[in-house]
Amino acid sequence: MAQWQHPAWVNWLYPSALSSSERIGRYSTFFSTVEVGSTFYTKVEQTQLLRWFDAVVDDFQFCFKAPQTVTHRLSDRPWNEIQRDWLVFIESLQPLQSKLGPTMLQFPATCDERSLDKVLALCDMWTLETPLSVEVRHLAYFDKVHTERYLLTGLSERGVNRVVMDSRPVFSTEAYCESLVDAQSKKPRVPCHPIATAQHPVIRFIGHPDLPRNDVWLEQWAAKLSQWLLEGLSPFVFVHSSDNIAAPTLAAQLDQKIQLLSPNYQPVLQLPQSQEQSSLW
Repeated sequence: MAQWQHPAWVNWLYPSALSSSERIGRYSTFFSTVEVGSTFYTKVEQTQLLRWFDAVVDDFQFCFKAPQTVTHRLSDRPWNEIQRDWLVFIESLQPLQSKLGPTMLQFPATCDERSLDKVLALCDMWTLETPLSVEVRHLAYFDKVHTERYLLTGLSERGVNRVVMDSRPVFSTEAYCESLVDAQSKKPRVPCHPIATAQHPVIRFIGHPDLPRNDVWLEQWAAKLSQWLLEGLSPFVFVHSSDNIAAPTLAAQLDQKIQLLSPNYQPVLQLPQSQEQSSLW
């Protein structure tokens, strides 16, 4: 998931008696990773990072987003200050390495091909043994020719994973409800190019609130993920939905589709069944 806190998940994933601070531990018994956006928006104290680290099961992996002062200020901040903030953030993750998945450098749509050398320079500064991933949103990076080729080559040479955004589902219809209006205003509408540049490709799938509509895209991803697994890759998949209420259900459906295509695949996602779950949608 892209979060572990959602009020609609209480009395389903979380017993109502469970405190909000205990939910990340419970979450880690269902899911193997989480996308952590809080580190993008603000500085999270080291003590809080370590509390999260201690709360989850041993084989759980966090995927933290780099601070926006690093990724969203490339054009208006001095380069030495950006480097300093990036190194400070890397240092803060050092004690967490045994439970780190791909850390995300997520760049905005304003970050065009003129910033590519800086993007790759930030990748060169990565010193941890854990994976790093890069998400770009400017359309120049999807041209399938010069800029995209330069990006893919640069990431591949550095062993850095490209983040593949799939927002096709939420843009497949008009925004007929509030959650779709919100999703279409905030999520990037970029081409979906499922290319792995390193060992841990990262997929961010944004599902449609009409759940059956997602089947065609989930089946495509099940085929691609099955192929990657067969090739020995270890992808990370983060499933969103327009309001994120149904995101766990979509993740479970994807897990089941992979199982159908790969008989040796061991399904890892077993969600609780409850009356509350069936009444949500």
